[in-house]
Amino acid sequence: MPLKIMIADDDPESLKLMRTLTNAFGHFVQTFDNIEEAGQCTDTQRFDVAFVGMRVPDPEGIDLAQRIRSSQLNGETTIVMVSATDDIDSLRKAFGMGANFVLTKPITAARLRPMLAVMDSPGWKSRQRAARLPLFTDVICKWGGRQFPLRSMNISETGMLLQPSVDIEVGQEVELEFKIAEVNASLQVLARIVRKDANERVGMGFIGLAPEEQNAVQLYVLGRLDALTPKRTVTDLRPSRRLFRP
Repeated sequence: MPLKIMIADDDPESLKLMRTLTNAFGHFVQTFDNIEEAGQCTDTQRFDVAFVGMRVPDPEGIDLAQRIRSSQLNGETTIVMVSATDDIDSLRKAFGMGANFVLTKPITAARLRPMLAVMDSPGWKSRQRAARLPLFTDVICKWGGRQFPLRSMNISETGMLLQPSVDIEVGQEVELEFKIAEVNASLQVLARIVRKDANERVGMGFIGLAPEEQNAVQLYVLGRLDALTPKRTVTDLRPSRRLFRP
């Protein structure tokens, strides 16, 4: 079924673009160029997804995210902060106030479509958490002053599967360096070796990902999940009144 989406941004061009793109996917969209009005609306209407413009150092977008997350009707709403910058402190603050994802501008149909397609599928949140999806990229594993060149096979929100194995004991903490080209991210994360198997593969579990690292992994997982999500027909895109309840 189509999603009920809020878009709140005081940038007219960004607001217009986001409205056009989300409408094109067949969703019910309500837009606000005034953050206070958007906040008042969350007290009376339920939304599936809220895209909130975030300007630095203006705190209004962050405040709206916190208001959405703490509201009775929208406590479980997926909040996507839309930012003109990838400033690390801003990203961390956004997550601290309840954001699920942060997208940096410019926003394009190619970036929005996989995200909305997955969010519009049954049980997407549990699928996202459980999904282990292909990721083929070079990984440098650092431990004890040594470096081990590895290759990732897949990734989830909680860890990675790599090959070949390494001469390090299970339970040991290591540092991993790798790139996720699809989301333009370079990561340096702490991980723990959780298993090694007879096929010369090693499983790594992430330890306390920073918000910006978590965001990169989540966005990649969402994009790849789209490939596993059944595509809707034109008939499926017709609005359904049943979802648009206050």
